[in-house]
Amino acid sequence: MKILVAGAGATIGREIVCALRSKGAEVTATYRTSRPGIEEKLSSMGAAAMQLDLTDVIKAKALLKDVDAAVFAPILSVSGALANLLRDDQRAVFFSSNNVAIVPGTDVYAQLLEIERAVTLAAPQAVILRPTMIYGYPGDGNLSRLMMLMRRFSVAPLIGASDALQQPVYYKALAQVAVNALFAPPGHPRRFAVAGPQPITKRALFDAVALAAGAQPLIVPLPIAGLAPILRVIEKSGLYLPVSSDQIARAELDKIPAGEHAILTDMKLEAGLAALAAALDAGLDEAPAGA
Repeated sequence: MKILVAGAGATIGREIVCALRSKGAEVTATYRTSRPGIEEKLSSMGAAAMQLDLTDVIKAKALLKDVDAAVFAPILSVSGALANLLRDDQRAVFFSSNNVAIVPGTDVYAQLLEIERAVTLAAPQAVILRPTMIYGYPGDGNLSRLMMLMRRFSVAPLIGASDALQQPVYYKALAQVAVNALFAPPGHPRRFAVAGPQPITKRALFDAVALAAGAQPLIVPLPIAGLAPILRVIEKSGLYLPVSSDQIARAELDKIPAGEHAILTDMKLEAGLAALAAALDAGLDEAPAGA
């Protein structure tokens, strides 16, 4: 198969390229932002590498015309418009968010849900994956950040309900789900939540991250009552906050697979956190694809 992987400049996109090449697929890997070594890195994996901004419809259409299938690693709000360029017989995988089914009424996820609907109408062979919290590589923005904070500081604030359930998905397992979706027989359903093998409470997750990090921070629960409105006022003033008021408001909710259909990956949390800790110990800025 000839497959286009858009967004291969980022970790998950490169992992998808690696998994596809291991299956013998002929891969065209695109990246949006040019930076030293990115083209060489993708070429060394056996992919044809080139720069592509997904807003360049003419170039994207030409690339899609020459492939059997495509994986769009950037989130649907960035990549969804390209569904209109796909042939009716062309397989494709897009990424959305599990939060679409958890908080569908918020502006950002209501918009994402509308894009999902548009994609399913425009591309009959497209599959949409809704991952839960993605983790496992330096810079994942989730558990890697928490692990680094725990190593640096003696106190770790736990915002929201300590017993709220989480079900993080390891990034390599998510990449493999995307590849499997391309090679699976076409059919329904077309939207899946993707998560790790089992749920864990937020407090237990913090404990697991601390253990993997080799840290012993004091984990301090912080109730969110009254906190979100204060943050909204601060946001309106134009000040930057590392956590948004919407994120704070969702801190009480269970973040487990939602919707009618789910794929549970088999990468255990302890193993994923150990791999993350090793990558941080090695001083990597990003995860090595296929490692």
